[in-house]
Amino acid sequence: MRVVKSIFIKQVDDFLKNPSVTMVFILFPLLAWVLTRFMSTGEPGEAFFQIVGIAMMSVASMPISAITIYIAEDVETHSLRFLVMAGVKPIHYLTGLALFSLLLSGVVMVAFAFIGQLESFDIPMFLGITMIGCVASLILGAILGLLSKNVQQASVYTTVFGMGLGFIPFISVFNPGLVSYTFFLYTQQIFIVLMYMALGRGPEAAANIYEMTGLNFSVTGSIIITAANIVVLLILFAIMYKRKGLRG
Repeated sequence: MRVVKSIFIKQVDDFLKNPSVTMVFILFPLLAWVLTRFMSTGEPGEAFFQIVGIAMMSVASMPISAITIYIAEDVETHSLRFLVMAGVKPIHYLTGLALFSLLLSGVVMVAFAFIGQLESFDIPMFLGITMIGCVASLILGAILGLLSKNVQQASVYTTVFGMGLGFIPFISVFNPGLVSYTFFLYTQQIFIVLMYMALGRGPEAAANIYEMTGLNFSVTGSIIITAANIVVLLILFAIMYKRKGLRG
């Protein structure tokens, strides 16, 4: 635990020195605040409805960007090599990165809950589903970090995967037929759950979701699909880690 704590503290310092990652975690909440502050009529539930897409984009982008770029940067600057030579095990290194990235993501999600003026009974569901999605993005980011040879390559990966996973649910709103091909993606399921919450929950909200997507919606089903994404990503990470390792 002492090593993990040291890695965590190191990432706090790196976060303040790395504007490309820092801005990702600041930009989305700032955009949500501006949207609700200057483009809202003040009607009940409107604020959360406005930030649903931004929250979902945050889940797709923030953890991927953080852990991918951090791993690639430590490899490129040989910091990881020095850590390994100093006796830091790769699992401790990855655990420290993961805890730091999840903490940052959790802070942003709490900010979204307040910006979106969520009712107290909606906050646990919102935080639960978004943080499960952040875990999935975190594992995907770790995979991309293992694949990245430098920060430039990592930036390309984070842009492609972050933007792709974030925009696909948006596109499905205008092309419902697309959902039949993308329903298995965790970002698609998170977007559906957030829309369900924004529409007021209940049978009527579920009916609206069915009309938009053609899916028989249930929160439990979305959680199961998201959890299945995490399992698949963990398997892929284990395979990639076994092949490439993490030695810097």
